[in-house]
Amino acid sequence: AAMPVQNFDVIVVGAGIIGSTTAYHLQKAGKKTLMIEQFTLGHSNGSSHGKSRITKYAHADAEYVALVSDATAQIRELEKKRGEQLIVMSETGGVIYGSKELMEETAATLRQYNMPSEQLTASEARQKYPLYHYDDYSALVDPQAGLILADKWLAAFQDEFRRAGGTVSEHTLVKAFKEENGSVLLHTCKGDFSAPKVVFALGSWINKLLPGLPLKGRTEIISVCYWAPKNTADISLVAPEKWPVHIVYQPDGRCFLSMGSVDVPGAVKFIFHGGQEHYDTDVPAGEIYERFVEDVRAHIEKHVPFLDTVNGPVKVERCKYTLSPDAHYVIDYLPGSKNIQVAGCMSGTGFKNSPGVGRAVAQRAMDQQPFTDLSFFSLYRFKKRDAHL
Repeated sequence: AAMPVQNFDVIVVGAGIIGSTTAYHLQKAGKKTLMIEQFTLGHSNGSSHGKSRITKYAHADAEYVALVSDATAQIRELEKKRGEQLIVMSETGGVIYGSKELMEETAATLRQYNMPSEQLTASEARQKYPLYHYDDYSALVDPQAGLILADKWLAAFQDEFRRAGGTVSEHTLVKAFKEENGSVLLHTCKGDFSAPKVVFALGSWINKLLPGLPLKGRTEIISVCYWAPKNTADISLVAPEKWPVHIVYQPDGRCFLSMGSVDVPGAVKFIFHGGQEHYDTDVPAGEIYERFVEDVRAHIEKHVPFLDTVNGPVKVERCKYTLSPDAHYVIDYLPGSKNIQVAGCMSGTGFKNSPGVGRAVAQRAMDQQPFTDLSFFSLYRFKKRDAHL
């Protein structure tokens, strides 16, 4: 006999950081919520694993500042509630390097939100951050930038979700879904589940399960490199309390970033913000693309000579990014539905905003007005606009 359909108020597909924060907010609001994961919780096949990420308020686009401020407030509350540290701040904040125009635009956006920042010339930046040598760049200090303890965020939201009575179904692959009579039916390898509202937080599986979207999610395999100081006596300087997270926007459009030693003791996580492109969801992240490691090596040699590029990197890991064509998030209803939402294409910047994204998506799933305007992230921007409109 066929297994009976299991009914919920809301089903969230995907238990990465976006799915987990969304499910947490729904369950906390009293909605009977199921979170479905095709692998195990905390798996390393997607974009949410690992110990560290960067948080920062410094964005030129105001839409992100609203999300990160909400997210950070949530995390501070969670830290108190759980008695555990979830963000590590460096003594000197974080620093962004880029063109004078970009730094001015970013500072102006932060002022709109009454957020602090400080613009520095190249020589002022060199004085404040002597380990960084970016002589042709303007700089912006973001005192609220810090290092996210990523695996702890993920575990915390999943734990709080379960404590609030949420249901998790692991090793559950969604094979198909259909919407009828105001409810959504999911066919999975563990039977059928139904709910009036569904959220797909799929990461790099977005193309596979939602082929009808007006965009293709681009997967990039990132080479995550770790580099130690040249002098072992300097190990203390790479601790996250000492090492200021930093991001560099080069004139050629490429971006590099680093954060203190959390994942690998005594080594800085220093990466090129990009990687080998794929459109196939299930591409194994196993291959190392030497070019991306070499790009980081060349960048460090020139700009952060404090680190050892001769014997490094001491370790290289892989991570998947999923990006929309314009690299901004996708947070919207599935075309033609008011009951199915999709939240994705956030890799590389989504982690720090995830509690805010989760809250906004959950509010929508409860037919409430989200706390912040999400239209900037709408799918509509990818649809060919009708010439007569």
